[in-house]
Order: sequence, then C-alpha cells, then structure tokens
Amino acid sequence: MPDRGRKDLDPMIGLEIHVQLTNSPTKLFCQCKAEYRQYPPNTNICPVCLGMPGALPVVQLVPLIYAVAASYALGCKPNPMIIFTRKHYYYPDLPKNYQITEFEGAHGAPVCKDGVFRYLDPNTWEWKSVRIRRINLEEDPGRSTYDKGGITRSPFVHVDYNRSGVPLLEIVTEPDLRSPREARALVEYLLLTLEYMGVMNPRLEGAFRVDSNISVGGGERVEVKNIGSTLDVEKAIRYEILRQSKIIETGGVVTRETRHWDGVKGITVPLRHKEEEEEYLYFPDPDLPPVPITPRIKRQAAELLRLTPADVYRKITGYGVKREIAWSITLVPALAKLYLRTVSLAKDKILAAKLVGVDLKGELKEKGIEHPSENLLPKPETIARLVNMVIDKELPYDTVKGIVIPRILDNPNSTLDQVIPKKASISEDLLIKILKENRRAVCDYLQGKKKALNYLVGVVIRTLGKVAVDPRELRNIIEKTILDNKEYFCENNSVTKP
Repeated sequence: MPDRGRKDLDPMIGLEIHVQLTNSPTKLFCQCKAEYRQYPPNTNICPVCLGMPGALPVVQLVPLIYAVAASYALGCKPNPMIIFTRKHYYYPDLPKNYQITEFEGAHGAPVCKDGVFRYLDPNTWEWKSVRIRRINLEEDPGRSTYDKGGITRSPFVHVDYNRSGVPLLEIVTEPDLRSPREARALVEYLLLTLEYMGVMNPRLEGAFRVDSNISVGGGERVEVKNIGSTLDVEKAIRYEILRQSKIIETGGVVTRETRHWDGVKGITVPLRHKEEEEEYLYFPDPDLPPVPITPRIKRQAAELLRLTPADVYRKITGYGVKREIAWSITLVPALAKLYLRTVSLAKDKILAAKLVGVDLKGELKEKGIEHPSENLLPKPETIARLVNMVIDKELPYDTVKGIVIPRILDNPNSTLDQVIPKKASISEDLLIKILKENRRAVCDYLQGKKKALNYLVGVVIRTLGKVAVDPRELRNIIEKTILDNKEYFCENNSVTKP
C-alpha cells in the first residue's frame, strides 16, 4: 500500500456496481424469467432475448418500480422520464450487437442522478457518504464462460443466453472513496440495502459485479473489471493501488487502460485499452418510447423502503444493545425481523439481542446456514418466552444457549415444553462420587486455586447430561460439599479452608 503520509499518492476510487434485480418476475423487456439459474443453457429465451429481427422490446413494470425504489434508497430523485439508448459493441454474449441502456450523453435519461448515499463502515463504526453520479436501468448480456485457464488461456468461449435481458442496475459513484476497505464497506452496505427492499438476493451466483476506477497520485485512471465478490473488491483495489504506486515511485507513468481481475492469482492483468464513450455509437433506441415515471410507480417504489438497514441498526442500538451485536442482527434480514418482533414481548431487550444475534446466529452458522429463511427460525413468542424465563430465573441462560436453542433449530415448529430439559437434581452421594474421582482438582481448590472449581462445575454438568442446570447454583452446592467434606477428599490435614 502507498504511504498514507504522501498526499501525492493518495488514491481516488470510484465504483460501477452492476446489480441484477433477481427478485423481478420477468426480464426487462420480455416475459422470460429473471431468475435464469434454474434452467439448462439457452432454454430461458425468446425472440426478444435473442435480438431476432422484428422482435420488439416492451418495458416491464416491476423492474421499473425496483429501479425507482433503488434511486430513493440511494439518496437520489428519479427523473420524470426514462429514455433508453443503444450501446453498440460486438461480443459473443450480446446477440443484437448492442445493449439497451441509458446514456445521457446520447439524449438518453437515466433513472436518476446526483444523489448522496450514506452507509455504515463497520471498520470504523462511522456513517460515511458517497456521491452517486447516476443509476441506469439496462439489460444484462448473456453469459460467457471459459475452459480451464480463464479468459486469457481458454481456446473456446461458451455462450448461454439465459441471462440475456435480465434487468440490471448500473450504479455509478463519484471517485469519493479513499481505501479498499471503504470501497468494500460501501458495496456490502448497498447490497444489504437492496436486499432489505426485496429487489435482489446478493448471494446468488453472478447477482452483482463491480468495476472499479482507480487513480493514484492524480494520474490516469485505470478500470478494473470482473470483480465478483465484496472480498475481491477490497483485494483488487488494494493490488491496483500498489501496482500504480510502484510505477509512479520508480519514475514511470500510469497509462489509461482496462484491466481484468484474476481472482485466482490475486492480480490485475491488461485486458484492452480504455474505450471512449464515442466508440460505442450511442443513440436513443427507436423501438422504445420515453417511459414516464408516474405517481403510481413512485408510490409502489416508496412502499419498498418501509425497512432499511439504517432503521434496524439505529433502533437496536437505541435499546442499549452493543453495536457489534446490533450489526450482527442487521446483517441478516430474517434475524432482524425476528428480533424486532420479539422485543415488544420480551422483558429484556439486550438479552433478546444476545439470544438472536449471538447464540441463535452462531448455532445457525454451525449448521452451515448463514442466511436463513423465516421458516427455519423460531417464532418471536418463543424467543421472548425464553428471555422471560431467564429473567425470572426459571431457566439458566447457559441451558437456553447450549441446549434449548439447538433443539429449537432442529425443529422450529416444536413447542418449548418439548425442548426445555428437565431441571437437574443431584444427590449428595453422586456428587461426592464425582468429586472423589476428581480428587486432585478438589485439593487444588482447597489450596486456593479458584479455577479448579470451574473445572469441577464443568465435570458435573457433563455427567448430568442435557438437563437444565444453573451453573451458579451448582457452583455453590459443589463448594459447600467440598468444604463440608474436605478431610475426606484430601489426606493433608494442614489444608485449610480458603
């Protein structure tokens, strides 16, 4: 990384974030399914997708509503009219030899422009801002895949047109970002915002792609393409900053170009020279009349913003919950909804947050489920009752965390009566037997080693099995039993009560 003390090498980073509207029922200009991944290659297609002569595109309503909603969420005001343009270039996965998009320079009109988007950077816990230059609604091209070795080595290109025409948002930021981590935080928060709105699922393969424009030391900007994960956003930008910095520090000049991110090798490689806008021969699409953004579209778009990550995070932290736990809950929309429905029923909002954002989420992760659907989660009434039982000392917290939560996740429809273990009872004879078998730890405790008592509590709990045990109560019982019978456990009569 360049020396942050040298202002002449400070990077400027702008992003072009391409987001598929995966939850749209249709593609942008036809009735084919937007969710193409379930189909065999080249079966989710029609004459419009394939650009057949005489096939006319028709703008579908739902993608339009989603695009307007995204403009609201990103701090922009939608244009009164959308005008589509044609972007001409040849590529195997673009059957028409042009892409329908919205380029303002060719008398087109994007969905919106000139906005400011605020996002939380969890690396610093600061709310930051980035200017949004514009948001375009365009069609995704088909999908090109390559044999082993990738784009630079594969002798063949395999083309699947199932993706052709899927509604795509191109979100272009100003070069306001100053570090790779900041760029990653922005992309993650933006995707989370769109997921909360219900317009896309960022975890689907190919659901988003990022192109990054980077310049160092005021030099030429370089575009890095093919970034397909938020982690790779950080890695690709970090590498490119380092590459450009080395060129400048050795007296060289950075040339303007487009580079490809090789995620396997962790480097950027030359792809082609950086095109000028004029090379695409933009002009308004004659097959598509201007599309007015009507009050009805605006109203339906606004309804998608009833819950945002910012709303959830601020509400949870407002209950006194630690920001780390609040953010852990916010990151999973299904858990956020569960928690917000639980707090009105629970006696302790902070304990409820811990159960949902730490214990329940941790158990889900153990099962390999990081983003559960609501049907996999317990009901809010169940979580609230567990919280109340802990507060009322009817059930130890450790029992809820270690026994009840795993049992509930095994069967979310089970009742608490079915999963709450019976309260443990231990006879004095059994306890003395266990302590005798662990005589050394008993003597260590009597000699002042307090940690030995924690060990003994653990041994007794494991012996009792999956039953409800209050560790504090058990600790007191064990301690009293040891002190009442210390000469029985230790032959050294000089040992005194600690």
